[in-house]
Amino acid sequence: MRTINLPPYAPTLIESTRAIGYSLDTAIADIIDNSITAQASVVNIEFFPIGQPYISILDNGLGMTGDELNIAMQYGSKNPIEEREPDDLGRFGLGLKTASLSQCRRLTVVSLKNGELSGRMWDIDYVLQTGEWSLIILENDEIEQLPQYNELIKNEKGTLVVCSIKD
Repeated sequence: MRTINLPPYAPTLIESTRAIGYSLDTAIADIIDNSITAQASVVNIEFFPIGQPYISILDNGLGMTGDELNIAMQYGSKNPIEEREPDDLGRFGLGLKTASLSQCRRLTVVSLKNGELSGRMWDIDYVLQTGEWSLIILENDEIEQLPQYNELIKNEKGTLVVCSIKD
């Protein structure tokens, strides 16, 4: 038997998954569900509709290391047949990405865990340009410019999700 590795073409799949059918309220609910699963006791949502519009969602949950954040940002990162914690509603490893990117073209996630600050970004236009699954790793100076960054640092743990329209 012969086989070839045939991964999906990033630009087509990332654009297609945006049309799964999330409304704004179900997209935000999906992200908040992740916060609850991460044992957050507070979730703060901000909406800035002018200039460079964004929605940011900050929680004080467990947070993620850089490696954990890489997995969270990977499409199809969870197998739906794997055993889950009873409070984990995620099934396919698509929710964060598809919910967020259904509402915007740039998804930024920053997480703080055990003193480690990590940031990653899916920029749909960059994926279209490269033709690859090009996840952007943010530098600290880029992270510091994000809305609610100071609140994340004050919490000493948690995750910040920013859905933004490109400038």
